[in-house]
Order: sequence, then C-alpha cells, then structure tokens
Amino acid sequence: MTTITLSGIDKSFGAVRIVRDLNLTVADREFLVLLGPSGCGKTTTMRMVAGLEHPTLGEIAFDGVRINEVPTQRRDVAMVFQNYGLYPHMSVAQNIAYPLKLRGVPAAERERLVARAAERVELTPYLARMPRELSGGQRQRVALARSIVRKPRVFLMDEPLSNLDAKLRVVARAQIKHLAQELEVTTIYVTHDQVEAMTLAHRVAVMRDGVIHQLGAPAEIYNDPADAFVAGFIGNPAMNLVDVEAEGAGVRAEGGLAIALAAPRPGRLTLGARAEDMRIVPASEAHFQAPVYTFELLGEATMATVMVGHTLVAIKAPKDLRLEPDTRIGVRFDPARLFWFDAASGARVRA
Repeated sequence: MTTITLSGIDKSFGAVRIVRDLNLTVADREFLVLLGPSGCGKTTTMRMVAGLEHPTLGEIAFDGVRINEVPTQRRDVAMVFQNYGLYPHMSVAQNIAYPLKLRGVPAAERERLVARAAERVELTPYLARMPRELSGGQRQRVALARSIVRKPRVFLMDEPLSNLDAKLRVVARAQIKHLAQELEVTTIYVTHDQVEAMTLAHRVAVMRDGVIHQLGAPAEIYNDPADAFVAGFIGNPAMNLVDVEAEGAGVRAEGGLAIALAAPRPGRLTLGARAEDMRIVPASEAHFQAPVYTFELLGEATMATVMVGHTLVAIKAPKDLRLEPDTRIGVRFDPARLFWFDAASGARVRA
C-alpha cells in the first residue's frame, strides 16, 4: 500500500499559475476527493501524481520516495477518466485484459483476473460485447474493471461519473464505494460534484484557484466550513449566504431588511445558514419577514425561497406545507447553526 505526499507543489503553464504551493498527504488506503469548480487545479494535481504533468516546483513522493522523475508507466497507478478511453476495436474482455497483456501476464492468468474483475462490477454477461454495444454506465464499468484487474499502488479517478445520468450516478457511486472498501488501495478522486465528494471520501480537499481552502472529513467540512467559499460550495442546496451590515443588536441586509440577530462583531459581514437550519414561523417568533419568491415541492420536503436584499434564500419546510408566491412569511434561524464570514475576505468570523 502507498502513502502519497505532495510538498510545495506549484504548476504553471506559461505565465498562468494553476497550482500554488500545495502541501498534501494522502494516507495509505485513504480515499481522498479533490473537489472544486472547473479550473481550480484539481485535475492538474491528479495528473502530476500520475506523471502525466510535471510540477514546476515541489516534490511528489510515494512512501517517502521522490517520484518526480519516474515515468508514468513505472509509478504503478491505475487511472479512470471521464471519457473512459476504451479501445473500440476490442471486446470488453480484451479491454479489461489490456493492462495485463502489456505486463506480459500469461493468457490463462489474464483470463482468470479478467473474469474476477468483471464479476466485481457486474459485467460478466457482457465480456464478448464491443464498447459500441454498451450503455454509458456499462462503458464506465469496463473502465473501472480495467483499472482493478490488477491491484496497483494508487487509483486515480478523474470525473468518472460525469457522463452518466442522475440515476446511473447513484448506482455507480455505490459500486465505486464498495470497490474502494474491498480493494483498500490509496485513491485520489477528482470531481466538481459535492454529492460525490460527501458520499465517497474519507477526506475532502476543497480547492479554488490552485489552493486548498479546507481539508477534512465530509461531515467536518459540511458542519464547520473554513470560509464562505467552502460554505457556499458544499451542500444541496448550497448554504444561504447574505451580505449584511452589523449594527447594534441586529443586522441589516441589502435593501434595508432588518434581521434580528446579534453579530459577532460590527461592520460588513456575510451571514450563512443552511436551508434545513431555518424554519417558517409566526411573525412574533421570526428573525425576519419576507414574501415568498418561489415555492417548490421536493417529495420528502418543500422548499420556500425568499429574497433578502438581492440574494435568494432557501428554507426547507415540512412536505405537507403549501405556500403561494408573494405570501409574507416569518423566518427563524437556528442560533446554534449560524455562520459568519468577513464580507471582504470570506474568512470565518467566530463568535
């Protein structure tokens, strides 16, 4: 098994700095997710671990041994990419077996290992088919089987589910999580989808502009975000973030709406609260009142959205609640689940 260490990693393409002084350790057998928006440097970081890109500065090590100069084919990593990379002229069995063939594994052993890998991802009935005869979900499983047909030191997965529809993603996530638990191989998984990060990872590194903003367990990042960017990126729906001016015993949002909350300090702040930590209440119990902007039925709950200043704020409510647009409602925060951030820097402001 393998521990991966990235020390002082910078990566530039010409004058554009993609990754900035990144320091990260991925523990032996850990499933680490690099999460962030497009262009944040997460895929570039993974490609440097694979040897497909080389750092401008810094060192990458496997189990304490520098690998910067080691070519990709000698790093013993298995990769799964967004486009699957299947050979169209090869059958499913031949695609899965190809890494073994390159390593000179005897035919009988290749057949045994292919059968085992196919069984793990439920592909046994499809081994004779060609990639064009498979659905997107099946092609994704072929790519997974090819990566697990041998046990590498490291798995690297770059947006492997992005081409699948919502229903297939749920199934594929479960398969990847089960495989990770069964195989116990150090894994780096790249995604912009926070649901994938929350459900798959032991730890999540939330990135923006080549910098890790927060590194921690999914529950830690969700419940204790380091800054406004992390708070707004994690969660479905995202955390409500409202710019306010703290004055006296209350705060005032853009447009003059008064909110009856005591801020941790005066001045310009961003107030954060998750939809599930807010309630629709009588006016006498409310922290503020506003007309309903939209109302949505979600099945297991309902979602009321109001406009606070120039910001839409979502409140999750019981599934049997029904509201008409423009109905004026009272909204109450859970005081124990409020977050405050500096409006200029986004840094967390603690009470």
